[in-house]
Amino acid sequence: MRKWLLYFFCFITLPAVSQEHSVAREWNEVLLEAIRNDFARPTIHARNLFHSSAVMYDAWAIYDGVSAPYFLGNQVGDYNFPFNGVVIPEDPEERQAAQEEAMSYAVYRLLKHRFEFSPGAEESLARFDSLMVALGYDIVYASTDYENEGPAALGNYIADNVILFGLGDGSNEETDYSNQYYLPVNEELVMVEPGNPDIE
Repeated sequence: MRKWLLYFFCFITLPAVSQEHSVAREWNEVLLEAIRNDFARPTIHARNLFHSSAVMYDAWAIYDGVSAPYFLGNQVGDYNFPFNGVVIPEDPEERQAAQEEAMSYAVYRLLKHRFEFSPGAEESLARFDSLMVALGYDIVYASTDYENEGPAALGNYIADNVILFGLGDGSNEETDYSNQYYLPVNEELVMVEPGNPDIE
């Protein structure tokens, strides 16, 4: 499934802010810029990249009507993602618009949460807001009542659940991903002294 998600975001073509890039591409660009403004934390950002791709994929897949979502309606690890379905527009343009709206709210809410306390937070959060506004979406809309209020609420619902999932996935996100288990076997190196004769 993860490999399929990667293929999906490499090749999907949806109309976006510009005619050149899909909505998924636009959000991936602002995410990559936020990563550049953060600390060099490869495993943390690999997780951010996967989760952001997965929430966008789920929002797209629901309105596709054929594709199977990764999170929604499934048990992932110890977390159950309940989902009661949505009305899928019959008109292709309306369906595409619903996909883009749900995708944008889902990834927007997730990234706002994940980068809230990053070293480049001020710039990154402003960039997330700017893209939402450029796409024509209300950044203060926070409803998760997707059964009655449509794609934006579905995006918020997906984000809320993935945020909760992330707080229990073993990453220790709540304490800034601090180490809980690893113990080094070597003494700390004294950087002003040459060599490392005692390293195992």
